[in-house]
Amino acid sequence: MTLSDAVTLVEATLDSAQLRVDRALAREDASHFLLLVLDTSRGTRPDGAPIANGPRLVNKENGEVVRLTVPDAVARAKVMPLAQA
Repeated sequence: MTLSDAVTLVEATLDSAQLRVDRALAREDASHFLLLVLDTSRGTRPDGAPIANGPRLVNKENGEVVRLTVPDAVARAKVMPLAQA
């Protein structure tokens, strides 16, 4: 799986056009990509729904996308090098 594949998988889970995946901060190890979803709406949505930004972990083997807590993502990021674009 490539970084582009992982970004596409995460984008498919996003529920707002105001959310973007930041490729520059992507991290990678042998089995996962760690991606960050950023909110470009400045914290407001027209429908008042919560913003679904934050870290996502993508399993390279099966394509599963999991939303992580910030502390979990920080811990993983410390041991994962930046992804190669």
